[in-house]
Amino acid sequence: MTMLRFVLICCLAVVFVSVNEVFAVDPEKKEAKEPTQRLYDEGVPESGFLTLKTENYTIPLDAASGWTIEKMFYRDHQFGLNNGHYGTVLRPKGEQWWGTGHKEGGREVVHRCQLIVDGREVPITKTGETLAGKRIEFIKDSTIWKFKVRAKIILTNTEIFEQTEMEALEDCELDLLYYFMHCFPPSTTKWIAQLPNGTIEQGPLSHSQKMAVTKDTTWVAQYDEKDHLGLLCYTPRVIAGNQSASHIWDLDRYHKYYLRHNNGQSFKKGEKLDFTVLVKAVPHETGDWNATKKAAAELMKQFPVKK
Repeated sequence: MTMLRFVLICCLAVVFVSVNEVFAVDPEKKEAKEPTQRLYDEGVPESGFLTLKTENYTIPLDAASGWTIEKMFYRDHQFGLNNGHYGTVLRPKGEQWWGTGHKEGGREVVHRCQLIVDGREVPITKTGETLAGKRIEFIKDSTIWKFKVRAKIILTNTEIFEQTEMEALEDCELDLLYYFMHCFPPSTTKWIAQLPNGTIEQGPLSHSQKMAVTKDTTWVAQYDEKDHLGLLCYTPRVIAGNQSASHIWDLDRYHKYYLRHNNGQSFKKGEKLDFTVLVKAVPHETGDWNATKKAAAELMKQFPVKK
């Protein structure tokens, strides 16, 4: 073999190796990535927002947070913030949080969503839309840990109706169950509550970093002096379990309202819970609570107290 031929063969080898390396890193030649595994059932969008709107109320629903409320508006006033979770969360005994956007213990799995606008069923195939009507009903079937859950939201011109039914799928034990949560703004300055025996209690909200109210209640309201609104939450059936209570977490970032069903409780397979809260923004509240008390009385007449 002549020296010239040897050099030529070596050069061809280098070119061959270089071309193979180019093909090896060519993005068009890479294998397609495995699709991300779905959490929700097929057909249920897993991300984005679907906005429900009536004449007075607007609420976006957050698909990624278990199809729960993201924030709340009364006309042009945002009275529910998006810096925390809404809906139902629980903490199994000795474990971490489940429900809504929580991932610490495990995810809420959404199986089915149904939307009815002014009596007509509207398929939910995607997010990023706004649906308007006079009466909008949203129904969600999901599983949170060992509980089957059906959550219903009904939006009208006069209030926001939230109902959550739960059924234990097996014997289980909780450390804590927050049945409903609402992220009201830190601009509220005081609260008022009616207890199940009919007595009225009141108190300030001053970013104390503590829990206010801390009793079973029929209804609780906060006063937003900035927008002259009473932020009213009425429960036709008192949410009473083991060490149950209404709480307002009096923080700088929000005055978050919790309805706690229990602070540790065991459940037998098939045991059921079914509670409702009605949320209403009361305009023209001046701080004397007259408008809010009148609105509470009207809700109690429309949705009578249940035992």
